[in-house]
Amino acid sequence: MQKSNFMNIKSYLQFKTLSLVLIGDFNPLIIQPFWLAYKGLIREQEAGEAKVEILHSELVKFSIGWATFEITGERFEIKTSQEPYFEPVRDLCLSIFEILRETPVRAMGINHINHYSLPREDVFFEFGNKLAPLNAWSTLLQKPRVSLFEIFEEKRRDEYTGNYRIRVRPSDQKLQFGIQIEVNDHYEVPKESYGRNAELMTILKSNWTNSLNFVETITEGLWKHITN
Repeated sequence: MQKSNFMNIKSYLQFKTLSLVLIGDFNPLIIQPFWLAYKGLIREQEAGEAKVEILHSELVKFSIGWATFEITGERFEIKTSQEPYFEPVRDLCLSIFEILRETPVRAMGINHINHYSLPREDVFFEFGNKLAPLNAWSTLLQKPRVSLFEIFEEKRRDEYTGNYRIRVRPSDQKLQFGIQIEVNDHYEVPKESYGRNAELMTILKSNWTNSLNFVETITEGLWKHITN
């Protein structure tokens, strides 16, 4: 692979997705569009125009245009692929669980997925080959390729309890030479704090910028490794 004349990886970025995932004990039917509007968290027009897929005691799924929701009895997720709405999604999550402050939450993930379209096929191949060298497979398979690369860091680098998980795979979007880099910034609360969500909501607010910066560090570091 010719390694000269590569731009910064940001130049190949197509779009980002952010999702906030909470693990706890939820009543899915509480969180639906008109409840959000009734509590003043979204506009009535947004609630009226929401696209509702499922409203069931075990699963609620709907979209308000700039964010999608999926809630089960154990998992709450709010997600957007519109970068200008990353902070509004965070703020909406904070507001929901300020109202539902008694809802038990034991873990939280700030999940980032960045989709890139690499400039050439050989760069696309070498990205996977540098992460997981394919020489060991060349005598076993005719044309080996990396379909998923995952790294797990068990202990966080800050004062919080949790971990980091990074996945690299071909993009699941229709992108030429597309890859996606997923960063799961995961937090947990000790057992004695389970039953209160305030601790995790404080982390979401205070560690937001650090989470965004961590993703930049990971993606730029990977790109530097591939192109050097």
